[in-house]
Amino acid sequence: MVYYISSKQNTKIKEILSLYKNNIREQERKFVVEGFHLLEMALNNNKVESIFTLKHLDNIPESIPQYIISEDVLNKISLLKNSQGVLAVVIYNDEKDISSDKVLYLDDISDPGNLGTILRTALAFSYNDIIVSKNCCSIYNEKVIQASQGAIFKLNIIQKDYEYLKKLNDYQIIATEIKGSITLDKLNKKDKFVLVLGNESRGVRKEILSLSDARLRIDIKDIESLNVAIAGAILMYELK
Repeated sequence: MVYYISSKQNTKIKEILSLYKNNIREQERKFVVEGFHLLEMALNNNKVESIFTLKHLDNIPESIPQYIISEDVLNKISLLKNSQGVLAVVIYNDEKDISSDKVLYLDDISDPGNLGTILRTALAFSYNDIIVSKNCCSIYNEKVIQASQGAIFKLNIIQKDYEYLKKLNDYQIIATEIKGSITLDKLNKKDKFVLVLGNESRGVRKEILSLSDARLRIDIKDIESLNVAIAGAILMYELK
């Protein structure tokens, strides 16, 4: 079905704006994506509830309503400087059990750009199961979604606190740590492992370090540490 919206006060427009707030997203179990690439990925995963666009889109299932909006309305709801003129309301992903041999645990990553980049990198290096801690920024934050380039639609991302790691008995827990750690060439990696990346300012929590089977660092010079997304990319590649 096709509908037309010209008013910025329309109920549907207010609903979109509300989904930029984390508490509303969690309550409604919905989020917003913007641009044709993310729309296509969401459609391929049967997650699209509705579409807001400047022009009618062909090849969209009839069951998905299209709302044709004005430029003024687009400027109200778009967060991008150069909008492609299409947004969609999308349903949250389902959480599934861990099933792969290599897992990523993200401990309180706070920056949306870092989290999105890590998710994009994880997909590229076939880390398909991702665990995010309770205090990570939301994976449905619009900056995370943009930075991930839609990786969230192809990854199994579950939210669990560190105690969940105790249940992964047959996995080697590898935590990143600068002090008291070993370099990659000294690591005796097992076939099944969890790589833990820590918060940007404080690193991996001591509670997780105490659970770890190995503490790992990247051998660098002349600077104390790397950005967590960069460090994560190096380690994911080396350990894959």
